[in-house]
Amino acid sequence: ANTTVKPAMMYRTLGKTGIKLPIVSMGGMNSDNPNLVRAALDNGIIHLDTAHVYQRGNNEVMLGEVLKDYPRDSFILATKVRPDGRDRSTGSYSEAATVENFLEKFDLSMERLGLDYVDILYHHSFSTKEAALHPNVLEAMKRIKNSGRARFVGITTHSNEPEVIEAAIESQFYDVILT
Repeated sequence: ANTTVKPAMMYRTLGKTGIKLPIVSMGGMNSDNPNLVRAALDNGIIHLDTAHVYQRGNNEVMLGEVLKDYPRDSFILATKVRPDGRDRSTGSYSEAATVENFLEKFDLSMERLGLDYVDILYHHSFSTKEAALHPNVLEAMKRIKNSGRARFVGITTHSNEPEVIEAAIESQFYDVILT
């Protein structure tokens, strides 16, 4: 008989959100195996992270298929959206970064996921104060949060973190920062 005792999962509260999460989460950027996600969920990993662009949207589709077999209150899901029109060299947005563009991408993500809401919606991967405070992005995210389709909103960044974090604080809008 297997007498292995699983160690208790350690939890932390995610900032001011009040969400209690295990210290281990599962990022979906390169995960295309539904059995891996099921194994994570069945073993106490409840925080799943994906994005509109991961695997050209297929990661959200795969997660949606898996998650329909789990009660909605048994997992915490985050996804990320970035509007069109980002200049990769400067990090700034063009006029293509509209409220409607952001909302369309979010709607597609929700359709892929098959969910009524996400726990965290992130403004995805940018590196400038201007992008963090972009009025169209803030307006779109505000609408989504106010509609109840995202419980919390946040930002993600992979570079120039001090400027982005300062901008996030200055905005008094974002609930979560993922670096």
